[in-house]
Amino acid sequence: MHRRTYLGTLAAAALAGCVGSPTSDDPATGTTSGFPYTLTNVQTDDPPVENVTIDVTVTTDFTTDHPARLEVAFTNDGDETRTFAFGSLVPWDAIRGTHEDNKASLLLSPNAGVTPDEPSADCWQATDGVALPAVMYEEMLDPGETVSREFRVLAAHDSQNCHPTGTYRFEDSNYLGEGWGFSVDVASGTENEG
Repeated sequence: MHRRTYLGTLAAAALAGCVGSPTSDDPATGTTSGFPYTLTNVQTDDPPVENVTIDVTVTTDFTTDHPARLEVAFTNDGDETRTFAFGSLVPWDAIRGTHEDNKASLLLSPNAGVTPDEPSADCWQATDGVALPAVMYEEMLDPGETVSREFRVLAAHDSQNCHPTGTYRFEDSNYLGEGWGFSVDVASGTENEG
């Protein structure tokens, strides 16, 4: 009987930290609840147009319960309302990133449609590909206004290697008529524990 009470107390204590920003999968500290991979070191190119900020942030890291999530946020830093032409997803639709050695790909899934219920052999791999329509959307942003989108980070469904460590590059050569991109590292989860 005491064992059940003790286990119930442990479960309640474990779930108590699940509201808000969990410390068990904090990208700033690199702790990943024992999952063998972590996302780190996001590097963005300079914005392709003046008076904008584009931020890419790891909002949640990999755990056994969910894949990592990454947010792309675009802000109009100008003094007036401006219209920006984006692709099929606002503000970013180059959803496939390639490993520095071309040996694997990551997919930024914009919804849960291709996300498996659980990882397979420590791999969050998309259940299928994602096809985006070749359309452009215009977004009018007031001064200081931000548009953002969060993505689930998965190994691409056709990637032969799942989450090999290294740098992955996401880019669009015609983003806002100029081109832009960012990179993110997949590191061993044990490298950042500490």
